[in-house]
Amino acid sequence: MKSCIFKNLKLDFIELRYVEDIKDCVKMHIHEELTITAIKKGSLNLIFNDTCIELKPNEITIINSQVPHSATTNEKSKDGYVLYLKKEYLQKLDFNFLSAFELIKNKNIYKSFIKLSDCLLDTKVSLIEKEEELYLFCFTFFSFEQTQQNYKEESILAMKIKRYLDENYLEELILDELALKFDLTVVHLIRVFKKEFGLPIHSYILNKKVHLAKELLVSNISISQIAQNSGFFDQSHLNRSFKRIFQITPKAYQKNIFPKC
Repeated sequence: MKSCIFKNLKLDFIELRYVEDIKDCVKMHIHEELTITAIKKGSLNLIFNDTCIELKPNEITIINSQVPHSATTNEKSKDGYVLYLKKEYLQKLDFNFLSAFELIKNKNIYKSFIKLSDCLLDTKVSLIEKEEELYLFCFTFFSFEQTQQNYKEESILAMKIKRYLDENYLEELILDELALKFDLTVVHLIRVFKKEFGLPIHSYILNKKVHLAKELLVSNISISQIAQNSGFFDQSHLNRSFKRIFQITPKAYQKNIFPKC
């Protein structure tokens, strides 16, 4: 894969670009979005008006919107990731990045960013999982404090969310739509649900789909059809998810239900 872009109208506040072979970008330019950049091999010089910083593997840079910069490679550099985040999205999370730019030399944050990037680029990952992974990364990366609000009967609210997911988990859901339905911020939606059930929303939905597939395997219809009927992208997506939960492939499970005599 030489290059790839994740962009979706339902998640219009984010864009992720991947390029295998990184080229020089010597012309000074700006982005309207806040950008986060990482590479896996080589190194980059990020040049600002009067400053130059070197980006290496296991590091990430954050550059604020409207900050002029350019980039050159010091050696053959590969596997570059650039995440573009609209400032309005960050403001919704009560986060403000005031610096022009910053170099983060934290291996764990780097790994979290690469994990998020791979998730966004994976065509077999649902939109709601991509969105939730982004929120979780922002909580870790930006280390901001959310104002704690006292909501009454949070357990009842969580049950209402669960009931809605139980009825609609085969639909393509996104967090903003769920938050709007229950008159919550996305941050509070995520926290209420995980506090009550111990799972992120996307993990709960995936579990529902896998258990539906498990029930359908008893019908002895083809696994590819079961994957389609239970909301998976294809059979390989079902296989990966099913094995993660039950430690057995759907085919092996079905063979044990209908052994050859």
